[in-house]
Amino acid sequence: MKLTITDDAANWFISELDLKKGDHIKFFGKVYGPHDGFSIAMEKVEPSRIFHMTQAQGINFYVEKNDAWFFDNSDLAITFNESIKEPHYELINR
Repeated sequence: MKLTITDDAANWFISELDLKKGDHIKFFGKVYGPHDGFSIAMEKVEPSRIFHMTQAQGINFYVEKNDAWFFDNSDLAITFNESIKEPHYELINR
C-alpha cells in the first residue's frame, strides 16, 4: 500500500480539524459507500499498530494494521478538490 496526500489536502485537514504538527489522522473503511459497500473514513487518533504512514505539512496520516484489509492491493491518493473545497479520496488498484 502507498498513501499519498497533497499539501493542499493536508492544509484542509489542518484547518478543519485544528491540527498541530505531530498530530495523527487515521484512515479506515466505513460501512456504506462506493467501494464494495464501504467508504473511506478518518479520525484524529494516536496510532497503536501502524500499517502504513506518510507525513505532510507536519501531520502524520496513517492506516492501522487492522484496517489494512480495506486497502488490500490498493494505494490511497488524497488530493484537494477545488470545486467543492474538500479532500478527494482515490483508491488506486495495483
